[in-house]
Amino acid sequence: MKAIIAAVLFCLSGTALAQHHGHGFRHNNFHHRHHWHHKHNWVVPALIGGTVVYMATRPSPVIVQQPPQTLVLQPNQVTIDGVIYTKQTMIINGVETEVLVKQ
Repeated sequence: MKAIIAAVLFCLSGTALAQHHGHGFRHNNFHHRHHWHHKHNWVVPALIGGTVVYMATRPSPVIVQQPPQTLVLQPNQVTIDGVIYTKQTMIINGVETEVLVKQ
């Protein structure tokens, strides 16, 4: 991803410089007659370079996960996939059956 961003910014800076240097056919225009010297033609490349350096050197975010809590289960409790169930006895149609009830 960083390489793609750097390549796009590099291409954009190249087009900005090409537009700046491509004014040779305008010798009699406002820019030439009033001695318009481009003293700030370093600003755009400096911003692009700073952005590229920042994106390339910034640290990746650190993800901290909490350790799982230790559960103290009662003798009649069971955990399945992190869910606690309690064992209970039910009588269904006269037959005693053990079932798990979600807490």
